[in-house]
Amino acid sequence: MYEGLFTYDKSFTPIPMLAESYTASDAGRRYTIALRKGVRFHNGKEMTSADVVASLTRWGKVATLGKTTWRNIEAIEAKDPSTVVIHLKQASSAILFGLAEYNNAAAIYPKEVVDAAGDGQVKESIGTGPFRFVEHKPDRHIKLARFKDYSARPEAPNGLGGKRVAYADEILFLPVPDVAVRLAGVETGEYHYGQQIKQDQYERIKSLPALEPRIIKPSAWSTAVLNHKDGVMTSKKIRQAFQAALDMEPIMAAGFGNKDFYRLDGSVFFVEQAAWYSTAGVAAYNQKDKDKARRLLKEAGYSGQPVRWITTREYEWMYKNALVAKQQLEAGRLRGRPPGGRLGDPRPAPQQAGALRRVLDGDHLRRVSPQAASLQCNWPGWWCQEEKERLLGELAADPDAKKRKVLLDRIQTIFYEDVGRIKFGDYFSLDVSRKELRGDFRTSVVNYYWNAWLAR
Repeated sequence: MYEGLFTYDKSFTPIPMLAESYTASDAGRRYTIALRKGVRFHNGKEMTSADVVASLTRWGKVATLGKTTWRNIEAIEAKDPSTVVIHLKQASSAILFGLAEYNNAAAIYPKEVVDAAGDGQVKESIGTGPFRFVEHKPDRHIKLARFKDYSARPEAPNGLGGKRVAYADEILFLPVPDVAVRLAGVETGEYHYGQQIKQDQYERIKSLPALEPRIIKPSAWSTAVLNHKDGVMTSKKIRQAFQAALDMEPIMAAGFGNKDFYRLDGSVFFVEQAAWYSTAGVAAYNQKDKDKARRLLKEAGYSGQPVRWITTREYEWMYKNALVAKQQLEAGRLRGRPPGGRLGDPRPAPQQAGALRRVLDGDHLRRVSPQAASLQCNWPGWWCQEEKERLLGELAADPDAKKRKVLLDRIQTIFYEDVGRIKFGDYFSLDVSRKELRGDFRTSVVNYYWNAWLAR
């Protein structure tokens, strides 16, 4: 439905999408972006620089990634109807990564939609993408339809960029909470595609002639998000004790079963992201040291204050990760009640005030950009460590790749020293598709349904 000025190619390098081209001048402090002409919104209006300026200004106010990117933006202006100029406080190529991200995306809306929303939710779903919004019936479906006036790029498809073609007349996104029902629906042909299938179904799916498994690798983190703002987890030593106690292998095995679907790796970035992958600080990952955990708890003066752990069973792996980690923490004497008590079973409880906020958010490739949303102060967990914040600012401003890597190494070291959150490991999702659904989306870490068609 929505598009931005830039997107990612197959190597996760930013390339133009709604932008036609760009130039950097003033020693990298000014980006002049020429917009594609003839691009229409789903309401028929042609996109201009006024829409772009309004959309990006709102993004800088309300989105986590937008707020981070905006720290280095001095001004944005519409030079003429088809040209936008972004003035930076310091030279940086990070602006292109920010504008290309698809999570917390800098989507372009009509100016009047942005004006009507203010700082609140957008009230009309109007974009420039190959599919347009039709309706949302809660608990039933979201319906999209082909946008007949879509203006596609002329280049060949390249990752998330290039030419996008809407072959399908209509797409229905159906919420099906039960995983078995999801898989059965794809088996019978009621659905063409199913997401988040249990990994123990992998061999069975491979044996069914009408189906094809799709392993999304890499997919995301599995994490525990600590509450740095309130409660016992504001103590650094207690956070370090939490980190020291855990053995990640049984935690990940409980959630994902088959080793084809997880790996133990402490890096903030995936190993596939060679430019940013780092081993700095990872000695603190997967310590399995309960004696150290007990010592740290004693030094912290921990006396059994309640730890509340919030999770969900809508994603079964989240619950299982939490359950095994809870058992390990009890063995390390981090308890949910005074000594002699037990840590309460992890459970969905969104209104609980608690020492530990557990939001296993997955981080679906939010780490494509070095300006990872999960490292930001205003992301869930409120990890606002002073040196980390300063280094993130330097990272956003420094155009030199070698210097940026040094900064990333230090940020990752702080991630473990200060325990920004607890990383259990990387996981790989299992989706299932009917074989008649064709297209290059199968090789992407992101689901998309342009350039996808049904073969009869």
